[in-house]
Amino acid sequence: MKAAKSIGILSLSDIANDPRVRRQGDALHQAGWKVFGVGLPGQFAAPPAWPVLTGQPPCAGSIDGVDAPPDPLSSPADFPRDVQQPIQTSLIRRSMLKVRRLVETPIVLSHPQYAEVVYWRWPGPNTLYRSCRALRVDLWLANDWITLPLAARLAKECGGVYVYDSHELACDEFAEQLRWRLFRKPVVAALERAGIQGARHVSVVSEGIATALQNRYQLVHRPLVLRNMPNYQPGTFRKVGTPIGVLYHGVLMPNRGLEATIQSVRRWRGEFTLTLRGPGQTGYRQRLVRLVRKLGLENRVVFASPVPMTELVREAGRFDVGLFALPGHSRHNRYALPNKFFEYVMAGLALCVTELPEMSALLKKYDLGVCMLDARPDTIAATINALTAASIEAYKRNALSAARELNWDRESQKLISAYEAVISGSRQTGV
Repeated sequence: MKAAKSIGILSLSDIANDPRVRRQGDALHQAGWKVFGVGLPGQFAAPPAWPVLTGQPPCAGSIDGVDAPPDPLSSPADFPRDVQQPIQTSLIRRSMLKVRRLVETPIVLSHPQYAEVVYWRWPGPNTLYRSCRALRVDLWLANDWITLPLAARLAKECGGVYVYDSHELACDEFAEQLRWRLFRKPVVAALERAGIQGARHVSVVSEGIATALQNRYQLVHRPLVLRNMPNYQPGTFRKVGTPIGVLYHGVLMPNRGLEATIQSVRRWRGEFTLTLRGPGQTGYRQRLVRLVRKLGLENRVVFASPVPMTELVREAGRFDVGLFALPGHSRHNRYALPNKFFEYVMAGLALCVTELPEMSALLKKYDLGVCMLDARPDTIAATINALTAASIEAYKRNALSAARELNWDRESQKLISAYEAVISGSRQTGV
């Protein structure tokens, strides 16, 4: 009798409440795999049916700037002689974060292998490493670029092979921030380039990201597209009443068009209201609350408490329109195909999203709602105001119909087939 296939799912998140990561584990567990999650502590959602190993969360505010234990895979002696002294100097002065970044960035640009020295000084990867280095599994799954070097290290030290699931377009994730482009992007790019070459399989969330990664790293095989869909939940059509509820759910964070969305409400027809539901840093959430008060919109904009990911679709079903006014200022945003898009569909909402290639293509294919040409307040308002009760109800019916196809029950079969092929291949070759 063959031993059950086993997998260690790595994610720098609260796995129980991370929609994509939890769905990966649930699908593999239901397919008979022995699943271990390795992530950060969280108490928001009920735990999955498979174990999740956790350590202490990283220090707030930054993923770097904290000393890490010695790294047996990377030492100054591993690098060219002309960079050994700068590395030694940087290691000594690691507490001086700004100075260190000025030193590190040109070194990484000229010697990309130094990026791993930088990486192993971050607390997050070390937290996960300490949590799971005793595990022995067939397959390590790196969720997002931040766990890619960790997966490679665990495969080397503990056995097995690793695969990579890219949640975002890593090298453009915060492209609108000059500081990120100057000091973080070189490290991210070097780490992803090194790790992706050794991955036995690569998956992404959208076609645009698949093309971008294949072109950037000259991958022989095109990454597999696994879209961020919820499990199928039969929905019930609900007619539009008054007020007409517009929902944004997701993380409350800058560069997601939330300020413009709030500003647009001043120009919405009187029957529309906006609800913002999701976690976020206290300081940023307070900024949004102050903006609502400044504009006198307290009666039209509501901040709702977050709910566990297992309840997102049910709670969204109380609304009429799912909104996401994402600015199209980077390739990362243009290729976005987020959880919320499919959660809105599963909940039977009419969709109102920015006309970005990935979201707009699906919206138009299934006739799910309307697109905004950009994420400016006037444009958002004009698009919302163009909706009528009749058009919203038609889009809601279309969403419920599309949900029978756009669900994780169907999409996850691609993941299971791909990983079973990886395991079969590695067992045949004795890896």
